[in-house]
This record gives sequence, C-alpha cells and structure tokens, in this order.
Amino acid sequence: MNRVFEFFRNHHILAVVEDALENLSFTLNLSRFQLTEIPDLVHACESIMKLFLNHNQLTQLPDYLDSFHRLQILTLDYNHLQQFPTVICNITTLRELNLSCNQIDELPPEIGRLRELETFWCNNTGLTKIPDEISKCKRLETFGARGNQIETLPLNFGLLNRLKWLTLENNQLKSLPQSLIGLKRLVHLNLKSNQITEMPEFLSSLKKLQFVFLNFNRISEVNEEILDKTQFIKMINLNDNPVKDSIDITKHSHIVVDRPAAQMSASNNSDIDANDDDENINDSDLSDWENSIETSDIDTTDESSEENDIEDISILIPELSRYITNFN
Repeated sequence: MNRVFEFFRNHHILAVVEDALENLSFTLNLSRFQLTEIPDLVHACESIMKLFLNHNQLTQLPDYLDSFHRLQILTLDYNHLQQFPTVICNITTLRELNLSCNQIDELPPEIGRLRELETFWCNNTGLTKIPDEISKCKRLETFGARGNQIETLPLNFGLLNRLKWLTLENNQLKSLPQSLIGLKRLVHLNLKSNQITEMPEFLSSLKKLQFVFLNFNRISEVNEEILDKTQFIKMINLNDNPVKDSIDITKHSHIVVDRPAAQMSASNNSDIDANDDDENINDSDLSDWENSIETSDIDTTDESSEENDIEDISILIPELSRYITNFN
C-alpha cells in the first residue's frame, strides 16, 4: 500500500508542478506532500511569486531558489531545517517569510539583505538571538518569534519603524531597549511569558498602540504616571505578575490585572472615558486589530484546502489507475 501511496503522491506532485509550468502560474503549492527534497522540475518555474513548502520534511533548500526573481512569499514552516538556509537571503524580492517550527537557533547577518520583507515568522525554532542586521529590513510590519530562547533584542530594533505587529511571547526577555520608542506605528505588542520586571516607559509614546500583553512576567511595581499616560491603549494585560494591589483599576480601565471578584465588579461598572487624540488610529485602521487577542497565535496559511486536494486527486486517479496493476 505504501508503494501505491508514493506512486500517486509523486505523480500528483509532478502534475502540480507541470500545471504551474504550463499555465505560467504565479503560485506553486507543494505543502503537505511529505517532501524530503524539492523536485528538480521546480527550477523551471521562474514565474512564481508564491511558493508554499510548509508541512514537509525538508532539511535543505536548493541553490537555484535565488534565481526566482519574482518570488514574494515563501512558507517553510513545519519542516526539518536545522539551520537558516542562506540561499533565502539572496531572494531579495521576498515580502513574506515563514520559518516557524524548524530547528533554527540563529539568523545570519545576511538577513539584512531582505529589504522588501514585510512579514517574518520564526516561532518555535529555538532561536537564541536576533542579529543587529534585522534593522535593515525597513519594511517589516509583522514580526513573530514566539516560543524561543531570546534574552535580548538588538539595541537598534526600534529602527523598524513600520512595525505594526510584534510578538515575542514565551522567550527569556528581561528588559527591552529604549529604542523601541521608535516603533510609532505599533498596534499589537505581545510580550507574554518572559522575565520582564518593569512596565516599559516607552509605551506611553506609542500613540497607535492598542493591545499590550505583559501577562506572565515578573512585574512587581507599576508607575501610576505611566498608567495615566497610556489611557489611549485599549488593553494592557498584566495578569499573573506580582503587581501590588495599589493599582486602581476603576481609574485605569484599560488595565487587565488579577483582582478579587468585588473589585472586578466595581471596575466593570465604572465609566470609560473615550480618547479622541488625533494621533490614535481611526475606526477603519482598527478593523485589522480589534481581534488581536484571539489572533495572537497567527502564523500564516498556505492557501490550500482539503477540498482542493481531493479535487486534484480525483482528476489524476482515472488517468493513472491503469498503472496500479503493475504493483505486486
């Protein structure tokens, strides 16, 4: 049965690649095929702009990938990569890159060549450090490195002034560089489950910020003046921190913090002042961020579906079924 399965899988893969070649497709989806290597025929797909290779068993990438001069989206999450494939740094047209759920503990300095990169996911890879050169990726709007071993951020991280979504949940961060005051477009900041001991003062300067997750850290004191200056933020989650009970949550309704039921009830009945600061994002800008709590685990998708896979296989079976009798 395994040989039959491999037969259909291999022919399905070739059919997908050949179809992309014949139609000069912009998208090539080879996700979830249990690939251990990329078929040589892919080399001829020079027109593709999106290449989905996630959920396979790849351990390396072919050198010819840097000849794809139109490639903008590359997904490699859930593979068996043991290090960052340096060939990626030569694909300077990339806008979206996902390397999550591999074994990549280091990003090379050459990452700075990806000047067009807008979205970068490297969650759960064992990453220990982010290189200074990441600051050269000036177009980055979304950066996710959850579930790693990062202890510090580059001092120049704040130069990524287009960032809107930053999630560094479940790392080893103890403090943050003051340069983050430069992230003037940041809307969503997830620092949950780190070792941060103080509420960052720069939060009050990021006027577009709407959602901040600082829960499960080691914050024991919070400056009331900082809280007053962050009223424009919709929610700052301080749950599961050793914060003193001195925070008046009836005054600071945007703070989420563990409280006895009676205090929580009083907080829910308090009035919330609207902040109409012109620098805050407007309603249309909020549409992508209002569900940030629920979507904080987002990586990316491969635009594939089981229905499409089933449909493709159903087309192939009549043509290939005559070969089945060749197996013992």
